[in-house]
Amino acid sequence: MQERHKHFSLKIKNFENKNQAIIIDDDEPKISKQIKQNEYQFDSEITPWFSQKTASIKHPTIRFHNEIIEFYDYICPTIEEHRKREQAFMRVEMFVKEYISQVDIQAFGSFKTKLYLPNADIDIVMIDKSISAKELYKKVASILMKSDKFENVNLIANAKVPIIKFFESESQFQFDISFNQIDGMKQIDEIQKAFTIYPEFKYLLMILKCMLKQRDLNETYSGGIGSFLLFQMILAFLREIRKDYIANKKQDQLKNITLGEYIVKFLEFYGSKFDYQKKRILMVNGGSIINKPTIDDKFSLISPLDPDYDIGSSSFKMKEIFKIFSNRYNFISNYNFKPEESILKYLINPSEQKFTFIKQN
Repeated sequence: MQERHKHFSLKIKNFENKNQAIIIDDDEPKISKQIKQNEYQFDSEITPWFSQKTASIKHPTIRFHNEIIEFYDYICPTIEEHRKREQAFMRVEMFVKEYISQVDIQAFGSFKTKLYLPNADIDIVMIDKSISAKELYKKVASILMKSDKFENVNLIANAKVPIIKFFESESQFQFDISFNQIDGMKQIDEIQKAFTIYPEFKYLLMILKCMLKQRDLNETYSGGIGSFLLFQMILAFLREIRKDYIANKKQDQLKNITLGEYIVKFLEFYGSKFDYQKKRILMVNGGSIINKPTIDDKFSLISPLDPDYDIGSSSFKMKEIFKIFSNRYNFISNYNFKPEESILKYLINPSEQKFTFIKQN
C-alpha cells in the first residue's frame, strides 16, 4: 500500500521533503559527542523495521530519521491486509442490515485513513435517526450476542459514548461500534487536510500509537489516549511549533527539522513544557492554549466539533503518560547511541523483547 521512500545523498540543511530518507556520504557532519564503539547486536525480532543500510548511517540524527520512515513503511497495512479488513467490515454490515434494514453503517477513524497498527480495532458507527442511540445500542447488542458469527461481545454502556466491542469470528478482527454519533465522520476531512499541511503528521501518529499501545495506554475508556485525542494532540503540537518559529522569525528553519527531531520536540512539549494542570487546549479558530478557570489534575482539550466537549477529561492516566513522555525525552536527548543502534526501539520497544507487531513476509 505504501510507496517506498528513496534514499539519497543530502546535507541536513535545506531539508524539505519529510517523505524522503537521507543518507550521508563523505560530507557527513561531525558528531559533537563521543559515541562508545560497542558492538550492536542487530536483531530483526526486536527491530524488524530496521534495515542494515540505515543501521550503517553514522550520524544518529539522520539514522533516526531514516529509521522512522522504515518503521512507517513496515507498520502500515499492505493492500492485502486492508482488503481483509474491508471484507470483515462488509460481513458485519450485511449481518446487521438483515435485522435492521434502515441502519446506515459507516467506517471511520484509522480504518478509513489506513493508518492503523496490525492488531487495531475497526471503528464503525451505526446511524438510525428514527430511534435513540440507546435503543439502537440495545437492538444491535441483542442480535450480536445471539449469533455465533461474533465472539467476546463486550457492552460498554457507561462510557461517555457507549460502544460495543466484539471480534468477528471469521477474521478475528476486533470491532468498536458507536451509535448515532456523527462526529467520527466529520473528522475524516480534517484528518486528510492535516496530513496535507503537515507531511510529518502521519509518521508521528504511527509512532505514538505504537508507543501508547505497547504500554496499554491507547484506550480512552481505560484512561489512556484514544485515536481521536491523539490526533488532536499532535495537531495542537504542530500548530504551536509553527507559531513559535514564525513568532521568532525562524520559519525558514521549519523545513530543516527531521522526523526524529519532531518526535523529540513532541515528547518535550507534552512531557516538560505543557502544564496540563493550569492550561487547556482549544482546537477551533487555528488552535490556542489558554489558562484554565481553575487549576486541576485533568488534561483538557476542547473538541473542534463541539465547544462543550472536553476530549481530554476522560483520559485519567495523563499524569502517567506525560511522565513517560518526559522520561523518553530525557533519555533520547542525553543517551550516547552506539554505532548501528536503533534509536526508535527505545520509544516503541523499550523492553527489548520480541516486537509485538511482527508481520509475516
